[in-house]
Amino acid sequence: MEWGSESAAVRRHRVGVERREGAAAAPPPEREARAQEPLVDGCSGGGRTRKRSPGGSGGASRGAGTGLSEVRAALGLALYLIALRTLVQLSLQQLVLRGAAGHRGEFDALQARDYLEHITSIGPRTTGSPENEILTVHYLLEQIKLIEVQSNSLHKISVDVQRPTGSFSIDFLGGFTSYYDNITNVVVKLEPRDGAQHAVLANCHFDSVANSPGASDDAVSCSVMLEVLRVLSTSSEALHHAVIFLFNGAEENVLQASHGFITQHPWASLIRAFINLEAAGVGGKELVFQTGPENPWLVQAYVSAAKHPFASVVAQEVFQSGIIPSDTDFRIYRDFGNIPGIDLAFIENGYIYHTKYDTADRILTDSIQRAGDNILAVLKHLATSDMLAAASKYRHGNMVFFDVLGLFVIAYPSRIGSIINYMVVMGVVLYLGKKFLQPKHKTGNYKKDFLCGLGITLISWFTSLVTVLIIAVFISLIGQSLSWYNHFYVSVCLYGTATVAKIILIHTLAKRFYYMINFIYLAKSTKKTMLTLTLVCAITFLLVCSGTFFPYSSNPANPKPKRVFLQHMTRTFHDLEGNAVKRDSGIWINGFDYTGISHITPHIPEINDSIRAHCEENAPLCGFPWYLPVHFLIRKNWYLPAPEVSPRNPPHFRLISKEQTPWDSIKLTFEATGPSHMSFYVRAHKGSTLSQWSLGNGTPVTSKGGDYFVFYSHGLQASAWQFWIEVQVSEEHPEGMVTVAIAAHYLSGEDKRSPQLDALKEKFPDWTFPSAWVCTYDLFVF
Repeated sequence: MEWGSESAAVRRHRVGVERREGAAAAPPPEREARAQEPLVDGCSGGGRTRKRSPGGSGGASRGAGTGLSEVRAALGLALYLIALRTLVQLSLQQLVLRGAAGHRGEFDALQARDYLEHITSIGPRTTGSPENEILTVHYLLEQIKLIEVQSNSLHKISVDVQRPTGSFSIDFLGGFTSYYDNITNVVVKLEPRDGAQHAVLANCHFDSVANSPGASDDAVSCSVMLEVLRVLSTSSEALHHAVIFLFNGAEENVLQASHGFITQHPWASLIRAFINLEAAGVGGKELVFQTGPENPWLVQAYVSAAKHPFASVVAQEVFQSGIIPSDTDFRIYRDFGNIPGIDLAFIENGYIYHTKYDTADRILTDSIQRAGDNILAVLKHLATSDMLAAASKYRHGNMVFFDVLGLFVIAYPSRIGSIINYMVVMGVVLYLGKKFLQPKHKTGNYKKDFLCGLGITLISWFTSLVTVLIIAVFISLIGQSLSWYNHFYVSVCLYGTATVAKIILIHTLAKRFYYMINFIYLAKSTKKTMLTLTLVCAITFLLVCSGTFFPYSSNPANPKPKRVFLQHMTRTFHDLEGNAVKRDSGIWINGFDYTGISHITPHIPEINDSIRAHCEENAPLCGFPWYLPVHFLIRKNWYLPAPEVSPRNPPHFRLISKEQTPWDSIKLTFEATGPSHMSFYVRAHKGSTLSQWSLGNGTPVTSKGGDYFVFYSHGLQASAWQFWIEVQVSEEHPEGMVTVAIAAHYLSGEDKRSPQLDALKEKFPDWTFPSAWVCTYDLFVF
């Protein structure tokens, strides 16, 4: 669109339009006369006169045929939006139709579903639990043995159960250090009978979070991999390279098992590329949301081999930006193995991700078939590709990739995208520069007109943003946040209409002092459009304020629960002499969304703001047993007094030795025993610095807030955890050098429950998902 006063060309255009429209469309003489009255041009300044254009609010708004009627325009727009929404929904839900099962060389989703149902029937599978370390491992080995018996003689299958111990630091959730002991990996290598020098890795994890059967995250991926292993092993086509299938047993422990494999297993040196199968939802289509680093040939391999490709570089940019507090084994293989790969995840229905509703019956068999077809085709392509053997030669540049409605994927080098972007920017700059530098008698007041139009556009964007923020803040203040969570169209009808109405309003007000020539006429007037949008926004706003749209749902077919963490704990605080100076017990409550407990208090009156938890200022992480260092994400929590817990396997923590090093630092050596999951916290006092420790790469990594956090886990039959920290002391303090604390988390077995915890869980409404366990917290000063 062009901003400015009416030129001779415009007048010729207007006269031509009027002639074509005929006499019926021509404005009456008196209206034409009024339209030519001198008016002040507010944006350009001065006293120039202007005439109302056909698209302005003058003659055009009164003409009978200058544009479509508001009804037709609104109907056309509505039909367009409905069609677009339908296409997107069909794309997201587009699966596949299964053919007859049992064909050799084809993926059988029914067989994969059988694997899935057996794994999930075991129940929640936390690392260190018998369900994870014994029952699931036994089932996997049993099925792998049956597959080996049925395999073609062209192929060789080797199986190894790895139980690694190790430690590493990771820049995730503000940064922390992880230590694992005797966790479990089940590794299968499928290779040609004569062996192979290179391999492609397929990775899944069979462990789950506590209190969830973990069907989508990640049992279905392991089921797909078992079936892919069966199909490839019975194929009459020889592979050029090996395919390694890693069923890892400690991904939910912040990626520990994959680290143990890639840094310690002898087969890791063969791997040249990997495919990681993950989930951020339950079922649906699996999305490629991370690739690389670099190695564009991997994206091309996926695009050319996958039967039903679905990928988005936008998802990669968002995920790698750190906005989403989540991570996958992709990071471990990339950062610690220096291996390129492809990261896929099921993304539909994230409402029930990591909840008790993540069950096998919610995953469509067609979804399994689709994933299996893709993974089988891509692995077969990579295992026969010459590029895999010389992957380092093709390590140059990243790729831009996206699918078109799930039908096909467009991919091109990111450098080509950069060139295109630069060319567009240069084209715009050259065009504007040419216009700005032309003599004034040729362009009129183009510079002023351009800046005026740009200013109005920016003002409309800014005011629409402010309007949306005001609405959101007000709704939060009256306690109606997240109304859109269970009702997607509330966000459209409330915030979408407010945004569009505000933009239209600013442009309408600007036309009182200026005008623009419309290339396409959609409506004679914006008044009815603004009125309709404002009315929809106002009605939705009133309904939201009245509490009509409840954020959560207990609908069995489509639940959208509120997540709440309940930790029944006993805390003990010791002084510098080792005496217990404080001891308390209660149920620590964290609501994992913005509404906190506001919706829960009416159902459970004892959980209210009078029991808000208070930070222990002298203790690391406020003196609470954080399972992970997410304290900076959760501002409010509650502490309901309750009797002490008495786990049958209580933790033990002691100082083994305290010695001074030749470089004048103090080395403290500790020993800890306890359940499969523990958290260790350290805070250095004023004048003291944590210089070294026996964890990670030896350099202590602080979490957000300045404290140190160590996540510990072990499998079965683990030995006592011994480690040391080294403290550099610049001056002596009577309160000691450091404060340390250790929390023991009981995530499985009888110790995870208490009568008070069970009773409280029963009181929660059915639209919540309370994840509960028992823990202890002990703090010491040294």
